[in-house]
Amino acid sequence: MIDTDGLRARLRELEEVKDEVIETGVKVNRLSKSVIYSLIRDDIETARKYIREMQDLVNKLRELIAKYPMYYNNAVISLQEYVEAMTMWFFMTENRIPSPSELGIDAEPYINGIADFTGELSRKATEEMIKNNLDFALKAKRVMEELYLDLLSLEPRDYEMRKKVDYVSSNINWLNEKIFYKTLNIKVVQEQSSKNSNVNNSLE
Repeated sequence: MIDTDGLRARLRELEEVKDEVIETGVKVNRLSKSVIYSLIRDDIETARKYIREMQDLVNKLRELIAKYPMYYNNAVISLQEYVEAMTMWFFMTENRIPSPSELGIDAEPYINGIADFTGELSRKATEEMIKNNLDFALKAKRVMEELYLDLLSLEPRDYEMRKKVDYVSSNINWLNEKIFYKTLNIKVVQEQSSKNSNVNNSLE
């Protein structure tokens, strides 16, 4: 008959590894959100602390799926979240987009993570416009448009990946609308200020 003792031991081993992959992934996801939240608030040092913790966990995740590749799909979303957070970090601190090799991430989670990054970048751009920093929003829009064209040129066949590319387009349209209304508001304020100045001058 079959070796039930050997199979049972192997089954328990695989179950424990799967649980570890999932638990590690949950921690990566949580830290990714903390990194992005800190960066949106311009808290670079706190973001740096979270990144160190996140990188240690991602390294652990890499080791686990290298040894147990059957659990790659359980880790891929967390790797995608890692790309999203690290892209936000490099953009905010070095004004650039990191490469897949630099992050040690394969094509699929890299592309999806880059797409998700545009959502957080548009959120950051909105925060900056509230502070009247229109230049940041315009720069963010240019970067998002370049990324959209790059991702579009890849012609992905995977349906979920195509949805991610469409998501980038939606983020651009959303930010464009915000920029339009902010620009309009600035123009109205400037015109009103000019009118008030003219009135004051005429009264002197």
